[in-house]
Amino acid sequence: MATTATATAMTQTTHLTLTCHCGRISVRIPSKPTDLNECRCTVCYKYGALWAYYPRGDVVVTASDKAAAVPYVRTDTGAGAQGSIEFMRCSVCGCVTHWLGLGEQYTRPTSNMGVNARMLPEGEIEGMNREVSYC
Repeated sequence: MATTATATAMTQTTHLTLTCHCGRISVRIPSKPTDLNECRCTVCYKYGALWAYYPRGDVVVTASDKAAAVPYVRTDTGAGAQGSIEFMRCSVCGCVTHWLGLGEQYTRPTSNMGVNARMLPEGEIEGMNREVSYC
C-alpha cells in the first residue's frame, strides 16, 4: 500500500502548468515533455509552436472568468495537414495553447492532443529533442 501512495505522490509532483502570455489560460500536463515537434504545416509554421503530445485525459485546460479558449478549426488537407484540427488560443492575449484532432477526418488517433511547449519558460525546453514533422 505504501508503494501506491508514494507513486501517487510522485505523479502529482511531476505535473507542470503552462500558461498563455496573460496567464488567463492554463494547461496542466502530466510531465515535462521529452520530445517536441516543430510542425511545418502551414498553420503551425506561422504560429511558431513546439508541440508536445499527451493523451487528452491527462491534460487539464482551465480559463479564468475573464478569458476563454477560442477555437480556430483547420479543415483543409493541403500542405501536410492531417485533417480537421481545432487550434485553441486565449481570447485575451491570442497565444495558441493547444490543439485537438477532430473526428474521422483526422488521420491520427484523436485520443491524443498537442500542447504548445512554448508556453513553458524558455529554460524548460532548451536542449530537448526536436523533430520537424507535421501535427
